Amino acid sequence: MLKLKIQKEPYWLELGSGVKVKVKPCTSAVFYEAKAFMNNRVAETAKLYKSNKENGINDPSIPNLEDVSKREAFADQNLILGLALAGIIEWDGVLEAESDEKAPLTPEKIEELFSNFWVVAENFRQQYCGIQEILEAEKNAFTSAQNGTSETDEPTAKDVAKKQTAQSTSADTSKQA
Repeated sequence: MLKLKIQKEPYWLELGSGVKVKVKPCTSAVFYEAKAFMNNRVAETAKLYKSNKENGINDPSIPNLEDVSKREAFADQNLILGLALAGIIEWDGVLEAESDEKAPLTPEKIEELFSNFWVVAENFRQQYCGIQEILEAEKNAFTSAQNGTSETDEPTAKDVAKKQTAQSTSADTSKQA
C-alpha cells in the first residue's frame, strides 16, 4: 500500500567518490520529461545510424540500434541522463578535468559525468528513481506495529487487544521461568 505523500522539497543524494547532487523530487513530470528525452535521443540516433549505413559510412561512435541489446542499453543510458537533466538542480564534488575548480552544472557536464563514470550514474538511478522513494513513501504511515500488523492505529476491538496483550505478557513470563 502506498500513501500519497512524497517529498516535495529538493534533497541531496550521495553518489560516491565525493559527488553529491541536489535533486527535485522524482515526480511523474520529471520522469516523463526524462522519457521524452530518451525517446528523442533514440529516434535521432537511429535515424543517423540508418543514414550512415545507407551511405556506406561506418561511424563507431554511433551505436547500432538495430541490435536489440545495444538499443536497450542506449535507451537505459539516456533515460538515466534524462532523469539527471530534469532532476539535478545543484551539485558538489564535481571538478573540471584541467583544474581543481568546481565544474558548472550544465547539460554537457552532467552528460560528461554520467557517460564517463557509470557507477555514479547507476547510484543516481538507484537512489533517485529506485525503490528508495517507494519505500520512503510507504514508511510514512504504514510501518509494522510490535504485534506484527501493518497498521499502527487504535485497535477497533479493544477487548481483544487487551486479551492479546495479557496473553503475550503471560507467555513472556512463562518463558522466563
